[in-house]
Amino acid sequence: MSWLTWEALKLFSKKAWIWCKHHWKIVAIVIWTLVVWIVSKRNSQAMMKVLETAKKSYEDEMAAVNKTHEDEIKRRDEAIEKYNSLIDSIEEKYEDDKAALTQEKKDRIRELVESHSTDKSALDDALREEFGFEHLE
Repeated sequence: MSWLTWEALKLFSKKAWIWCKHHWKIVAIVIWTLVVWIVSKRNSQAMMKVLETAKKSYEDEMAAVNKTHEDEIKRRDEAIEKYNSLIDSIEEKYEDDKAALTQEKKDRIRELVESHSTDKSALDDALREEFGFEHLE
């Protein structure tokens, strides 16, 4: 290095020092920004791992919630289907019993009419007693 280069370097350093003393806030902000950038860059890998772990946990939880929801829907549909089939079978049995009961009543009324064909008041009493019919003339 030559003597002229050395003198130029000394002159530049003095001017830079004077400028830094006069504008110390700008220098402080630049240094602070560099420090924050270096610290955050170092911790960014750890933060990325934390974010990935949180994301995976969230996805696992959502998968579990969705599976539970699907299972509940399936159980509800099965219960509705079972309920509907039970109601259908009850209604069918009711219709069969109703038809059989109606036929039984008809047969019993015919039997009472035939047995009391001569006595009308006895027929009225028997129908009233057995079925609750009132005879109106």
